[in-house]
Amino acid sequence: MISINLSLAIFGLCFCQGFAQSLWRRRNHAAIIANNWLYIDGGDVAYGANNVSSGWNRENTTSAMDLSKDWTNSTLSLVQTTRPREVEAMALSSASLWFDDKHNSIYCFGGFRSGATTSLLALKPPDDSIWGFKLNDQGTAEWNQVIGPLTNTPFPSNIHRIARGMTATDGNRAYYLGGFFSRETSLASSDTSDKNRVSSPGLLLFDFNTLTFTNSSDGGYITPLVRGKTDRPTGAMIHMPTYGDDGILGILPSGRDHQDFAFNNITLYDKKTQKWYSQTTSGDIPEPRTWFCAVGVGGDENNTFEIFLHGGFVNNAYDAQAPTSSQIYILSIPSFRWFQANYTSTDSRAGHTCHIKNNQIIMIGGQNPAYWNKLNEDPWLQGIGVFDMKSLRFKDSYQAKADAYETPDFIKQYYRTAGNQFPSSWTSTAVKELFEGKSESPSNTTNSTILSSTTPFSQPHQLGQGAVAGIAVGCVAFVVIVAAGATFKIKHKSKRSELFELSDRSPQLSSQMSPSESQCIELSARQPPKEMLTEHQDLAELPNSHKRRRFAEEPNSRVTMATELPV
Repeated sequence: MISINLSLAIFGLCFCQGFAQSLWRRRNHAAIIANNWLYIDGGDVAYGANNVSSGWNRENTTSAMDLSKDWTNSTLSLVQTTRPREVEAMALSSASLWFDDKHNSIYCFGGFRSGATTSLLALKPPDDSIWGFKLNDQGTAEWNQVIGPLTNTPFPSNIHRIARGMTATDGNRAYYLGGFFSRETSLASSDTSDKNRVSSPGLLLFDFNTLTFTNSSDGGYITPLVRGKTDRPTGAMIHMPTYGDDGILGILPSGRDHQDFAFNNITLYDKKTQKWYSQTTSGDIPEPRTWFCAVGVGGDENNTFEIFLHGGFVNNAYDAQAPTSSQIYILSIPSFRWFQANYTSTDSRAGHTCHIKNNQIIMIGGQNPAYWNKLNEDPWLQGIGVFDMKSLRFKDSYQAKADAYETPDFIKQYYRTAGNQFPSSWTSTAVKELFEGKSESPSNTTNSTILSSTTPFSQPHQLGQGAVAGIAVGCVAFVVIVAAGATFKIKHKSKRSELFELSDRSPQLSSQMSPSESQCIELSARQPPKEMLTEHQDLAELPNSHKRRRFAEEPNSRVTMATELPV
């Protein structure tokens, strides 16, 4: 094994010296948008020149794409940070990146040892740990261990590194479901073969405020899908903040047994109640597939939420006869109806990542299913594609000031024609209440005001004669009060300066409030439930002795190399 890797390294070195290389393909990477940067980390890359490729190699850099400026595929320059040798082993495949905007940080979890490595340091996986870096305006990444043996915070003994799971974040926490555990992912594995990839049960929660893990129940989602060590439930997890009291997680399944991972049924997780549900779908339901990418975004009408799905291995086809692996499908919620985007597909792709910025989907990497076991040059320059969500067309340029996302016209037309924005039937009353809201009896609403947004399906309310008369009387009374107030103001004009002086000396309203009152007015959605905190910890006032250090306050002695590289 070592001799083979060394031979590949020597060949790659000779190849680099002989030709000017360009990126051919990228796969198994992790990527995320944070502020105005898109970060790409780890995975495998292949370079080539003169129709000859150097083969797959482990990527040991963190690349950043500036999204505050316009660019084309030919003009784009990536900011690249090379990992120092001490943390080189953390450049894993199929890891996950989490953006913590409150602490302006990115964390990396999961991943497995790359089979394309040429480094002796990466012949075994690193210790179970969480790594991360603080964001800056330059797009560079100075990685530090956040949880693990190099810190004062050990990694929890009942949780280990896993790979290729589904993940999503909501600003407060990261959620991770599925994936596999093996000796490729963690030193805690006792297996002697890389092929023994055991499915990982449970839903992992990582709290950004306390930097702690919680292993919650997966509601029986994983167990029925596992039939031996080769079945590893993967797919995509989408956070939908529009619905429920605290948002809903939607699960798009992916796996080897495609009949059990069909898209005619979507799994849902209510974050507040921690309960699992499912809902059937209709419309242009995509064929089952693996290694697709999916992203979600809130619509501009009718409180909808759209999930865009692209590519993947259709029916596990490793050939060019995968007719829909280049198509884009859109699941519109709350109708739970699939739509196929009407555009001319060009390039089949699987194993890529998707990211939304305004009305554009930026796609990174991937391979053509027809060439999965061999390399062909990516038709997307730099392995980057941009899909315009308004025109429903691919393009080779990005606009920093593009319009905000709007639900495609053909989906809006469907809702107008259907006359109902919900599915014809719900799988349960609980699911219905998550998306339609709870029905309240008149006795429960007599002393409250209910605010509801007007939709094309709402009927205008007619005012009775008594209501009209009441409004008229109210208007007359308002005029009388205003006139009286004006007279009072004229009589007391001489005291105006005295009143302003008193106002200037009075403390501001906010300073008269207790901390708890201020927090009630400014509802913070970031505070986790108390059960997420460790014993004797208070999130609002955590003693310094109990605060977890996120990153070293002093500059790291392992200085990284950051350069602007025209790729």
